[in-house]
Amino acid sequence: MFSSCFNQFEKKVVATCYNKELLLSELIENIPQEHEDSSFFAQEYINKWIRKELMLSHAEMNLNDKIKDEFDIQVNDFRESLLIHAYKEQLVLQNLDSIIDNNLIIEYYEKNYEAFILNKSIFKGRYIVVDKSAPKLKQLDRLYKSNDSDDFIELVDYCNQFAKEYYLQDTVWQYFTTIAQQLPIQINEEQFLINEKNNYFEDDYYRYYINIDDYILKGKQSPLAFVSDRIKNVLINKKKVKYLKDLEDKLFNNAISINKIKIY
Repeated sequence: MFSSCFNQFEKKVVATCYNKELLLSELIENIPQEHEDSSFFAQEYINKWIRKELMLSHAEMNLNDKIKDEFDIQVNDFRESLLIHAYKEQLVLQNLDSIIDNNLIIEYYEKNYEAFILNKSIFKGRYIVVDKSAPKLKQLDRLYKSNDSDDFIELVDYCNQFAKEYYLQDTVWQYFTTIAQQLPIQINEEQFLINEKNNYFEDDYYRYYINIDDYILKGKQSPLAFVSDRIKNVLINKKKVKYLKDLEDKLFNNAISINKIKIY
């Protein structure tokens, strides 16, 4: 009895436009749970629904059949493309091994040398921004360029407490531009990398520390470590393309063998 009443409640019509009906159930589904004024939102939703249905009804009545037929074809093509894409993605997720042997990455890197020329300079190092009024700046002057493991632990702790911004992953290659753009001075990146190993700069409010452990200039060969993830994605995509091509061939040949395809 309760279920029947509830179903009738949800099927209640809250608005009509020509021969279209807006049900209470649709209205309820579209009201955000966190919305403070649900009655205002409901009225707004109803008004927008009516305006949309008015325009749609007039479009249906006034556009010629040729235009509407073309739209039907486009909508159907789009639906079919979405279904095929979703099915392919599901199959890839279920069946494709995304593990790429490291030897294949090295082989691709060596065979495609010219594809991995740097268009920007890269570096390994540290970058720290602190307020000029931060405590123990003399301690930081020493820590930011130290290679001692205990000093590094101390540096991490200092940055967690006082740094406005910091980057300490000095074993990972990064584009130098991302750091250079934040410095309070204009620099020639190439000359800076060549001549500056560690230094700090100041503006009115902050001190900017930079320590460069290694660098490779624009126009040089990119190190494998810097592009290995990109190569891995290329190889995975190649596997994906081959897998889907083989799948289509298999489906086609199987359909031919069981007489599901006929060409007249």
